[in-house]
Amino acid sequence: MSTLAGYAAGFAPPAAAEPPSLQVTGTGEVPVAPDTARISLGFSARAPQAAAAYEQAAAALNQVVRALVQAGVPTEMMQTQEVALNPVYRPPEDGGAGELSGYEASATLAVTLRDLARVGAMIDLAVSAGANRVLGVQFTLRNRQPAEGAALAQAVQDAQRQAVVLAQSLGVVLGPVLQVESLPGAVPEPFLARTFAEAVPVLPGQVTVSRSVRVVYGIQLAGGP
Repeated sequence: MSTLAGYAAGFAPPAAAEPPSLQVTGTGEVPVAPDTARISLGFSARAPQAAAAYEQAAAALNQVVRALVQAGVPTEMMQTQEVALNPVYRPPEDGGAGELSGYEASATLAVTLRDLARVGAMIDLAVSAGANRVLGVQFTLRNRQPAEGAALAQAVQDAQRQAVVLAQSLGVVLGPVLQVESLPGAVPEPFLARTFAEAVPVLPGQVTVSRSVRVVYGIQLAGGP
């Protein structure tokens, strides 16, 4: 029975050791002025009958849509996101079951604006036209690619800086890049305004676009081969 030279039958040679390496994660952040606002408006109505509650909420939503269209907001920049109808019960007495008191209908409308200077005015208009909840405003970018490219370049530079500092501190020689992985950056928290009053300014500020990279470098001991 033949065997591999130096090894008994059924015994595999040991796997080659992984070359020594240094792994770092770099991050980059680029603040950018937003160019798009997304307003979330809510509509709710209660009535003894389900149909009446639904009709009241729908009428308020339609009235707001008409007001926004008249103000120059195209319908393709609006989106109905949620429509719900739920029973409403009175609080139970003496531990018993609650009694049905009516129904609540609700709906949510998202409005996208390119002219950020009109955000406050459009919120005021929507509330005057029938929206009874303002769920928030989110400022975003239509095209994130330039900012993401700049953030990615910063992340690579940050990773290189960390690798050089770590190699010097550990007394090793930094070798070639063995692996690079681009990681998604943190999603910026939206600016939310829960309530609005007349003439309250809505300031877009800046949004931060971030990216990260994981880089693996080969290393050698100082003075080694």
